[in-house]
Amino acid sequence: MRAAKRNMKTGRKRGGNKKVRCPPYARRIIHSITRLNKKQIICAEIVLILTLAFAYTSFKTAQEAQGSMGYVSDEKWYVCSARNILREVFGVQPSYVDSWGLRHYTIFFSSSSDFNDVRENFRNFIRTEFEGDITYTYDKTAGVSIATQKELNYENVSRNFPQIIIIQSGYNYHPDTDSGLENSLNPEHPPLVKYIIGLSMLTLGDQPINWRIPGIIAGSLTVLLVYLIVAKLINNKFIALPVYLFAFTDPVMKAMSSIAMLDIYAAFFVTLSAWLALRRNYFLSAISVGLAASCKLNGLFAAPALFLLMVIQHKPPLSGTRKTKLVQFAKRLINPRLYIYALIIPIFIIFIFDIPFTARFGWGWLTNNFPGNIHWFLTSKEGGSAPWGWFVNQNAFAMNFNPDIVASVNSATYFASVIGLAFIPYLAYKVKRDYLVPGFWFSFTFLGFVSVYLLGNRSLHSFYAVALSPMVYVLAFVFVYYFIYFIKDIRRNLGLVHLRLRNLRIKRLRFKRFITRPHRAPKKRKPKKKRKLRSIK
Repeated sequence: MRAAKRNMKTGRKRGGNKKVRCPPYARRIIHSITRLNKKQIICAEIVLILTLAFAYTSFKTAQEAQGSMGYVSDEKWYVCSARNILREVFGVQPSYVDSWGLRHYTIFFSSSSDFNDVRENFRNFIRTEFEGDITYTYDKTAGVSIATQKELNYENVSRNFPQIIIIQSGYNYHPDTDSGLENSLNPEHPPLVKYIIGLSMLTLGDQPINWRIPGIIAGSLTVLLVYLIVAKLINNKFIALPVYLFAFTDPVMKAMSSIAMLDIYAAFFVTLSAWLALRRNYFLSAISVGLAASCKLNGLFAAPALFLLMVIQHKPPLSGTRKTKLVQFAKRLINPRLYIYALIIPIFIIFIFDIPFTARFGWGWLTNNFPGNIHWFLTSKEGGSAPWGWFVNQNAFAMNFNPDIVASVNSATYFASVIGLAFIPYLAYKVKRDYLVPGFWFSFTFLGFVSVYLLGNRSLHSFYAVALSPMVYVLAFVFVYYFIYFIKDIRRNLGLVHLRLRNLRIKRLRFKRFITRPHRAPKKRKPKKKRKLRSIK
């Protein structure tokens, strides 16, 4: 057989006439890499280091946070429901083997009285058959956690103890598990984040740090997207690097990136939708809005921002008389593409992730739970504050002690973002319209939370502010950047004014001297006559 190696000059394979072609996307990647100069490579390395540094700080916080038997704050609802979804919907279970090689399981009985009747027999059975013991007994539900040397035989256990209704492998449930949490699928929220946490459990193991790794990745990518947005707005990758300082100094971003809760995922997809909208890729931006809403319903707040941006950025621009412009604007509003991207696609994405539940429980799952989601979203719970209270850390939500993890914000950054928001119309008109993206995404997200507050939910916890944080960093940086630019411009203008005043002062002194002592005024010098060369005869 002849060798089919590629000829570097002709681009053809030896022994064949077909030309080897590189895929278009690979050519674009190779072309973009080869075009990088030394400064761009250094900038990319700094960005990578800063992103990894943020990921490391979040990872370290996630390792140190112990909470209540491993569960921090509201992790118990989402982690336990992710475990239940794997069992009830997909028919699989994660596993947890500790550092001593013990396998962990949680056993739920039909009632407390049934468990009390067989408690000792069950303990002896676990000791003799599987070389294990009961490690924890739940107070609010009929269940125990066990650790064994041998793998548990589900059929053998169920046959000997018919009172058992659930055998769940993996990490123990939350110690304050109420009756019913062992079956809860958390229908109050869309399921995408629980799918992600469950997948992490299956691949990495069911233990606290593995629940939180996807959130650490989501938080780090969110900060990276913020940098990319700022770099594109100001057209300077080096000057955009200080935007990382806002993320490092904002406690709520670090806190939500370190624990397994829904909000950081929604913030990531909302930021991704803003980045894609900035690149005029409205279709993928609409999909990102749908993914954000599939994490938590407040992701839908970005849909009106996308709608209005598409209306304003529509080409060709408005032209003609005022009446003609109104007609053109009305035609834009009836464009079906706007409603497909800003409404139909996000809702369709939400329903896609409910397909496994619909296949398992029927169409009643959608009809019963989707209205319940909205009702829960508009219902007050304990604690919380108004959205504008987040900016001053009113009722900041404490998530963990030792180390202290509090969902508080850097108030200076958030107030700077409000000032930056006030300049967005001017920048969009004078500089470029791309500045509308962070302004719209921040404004509509904040107004969405205000609407929820006014509709009855007065318990908006401070960690909800992480949905605003990415655009807060962008707006705060825009304010600082143009403020410094404004100060430099003032100093330059003041320097010019000083030079002009100095010149006027000199001229005034010369004129005064000429008036008072005209005989001493300098006489104008007559130009010297050029000497003619004599011709030599």
